[in-house]
Amino acid sequence: MMQQNKQKHQQQQRKQPAHASMALRRKRLRLKRREIMRRSDGADMEMVNLKLYLENRCILEENERLREKATALRRENLALLADLRKMSPAPATATASY
Repeated sequence: MMQQNKQKHQQQQRKQPAHASMALRRKRLRLKRREIMRRSDGADMEMVNLKLYLENRCILEENERLREKATALRRENLALLADLRKMSPAPATATASY
């Protein structure tokens, strides 16, 4: 009888670590899944960040092209105004003849 109780006790002791190891295994699996999810979320955020960065670069390049075009148009406008002033009589001389 004593022998049987001792064996049962030993079996219970063996089972307890098995349950504990299963709990640890489950916990590790949960942690691993969380880490994988974090990494995938991080990768998604990196892709969004990269897309926004590239879009921003395109906008900046287009802005620079438009700025150069506006500068060229302004220069052309000033040159045309200067030519127009040379061709038309000055208002001061026109009023002086009256």
